[in-house]
Amino acid sequence: MTNIKGPFRYDIVGSFLRPQRLKEARQQYAQGSLSQSELTAIENEEITTLVTKEKAAGLHAVTDGEFRRRWWHLDFL
Repeated sequence: MTNIKGPFRYDIVGSFLRPQRLKEARQQYAQGSLSQSELTAIENEEITTLVTKEKAAGLHAVTDGEFRRRWWHLDFL
């Protein structure tokens, strides 16, 4: 793949889809079978995986996919 430099830009808008592992961890946390520190560790691992994929795709600006947010609209309240 050739790197093309030009007047191009990209923006990442919105959240990435949550991996199944993260959805299951959030459910376990809500049920009390997973601690906050265990949930945070899983979030960290899934964010690291996502950032690795973004870098492999050639992105220079990466995002955590908003994997720590429960609801997209809470920032507006």
